[in-house]
Amino acid sequence: MNKPIPTPRACYLIKNKAYAYCTCNQSKDKPYCDGTHKGTQHKPLLFKVAENEKAFLCTCGSTKNAPYCDGSH
Repeated sequence: MNKPIPTPRACYLIKNKAYAYCTCNQSKDKPYCDGTHKGTQHKPLLFKVAENEKAFLCTCGSTKNAPYCDGSH
């Protein structure tokens, strides 16, 4: 049985709003952190954008350009 290919999540990011990107890959709200990592060594990647933008955020955890998808999946 083939696993589905993960797809990035299209998001509209708001200027100066604080975001928490999931790095544990267990969040039920990927790509955003939902606190599932508590009790582990993982911490969310906190970020803001300088301008409002539409972005494709990684949901597979393979990107080298977090939080953005780089096509690594």
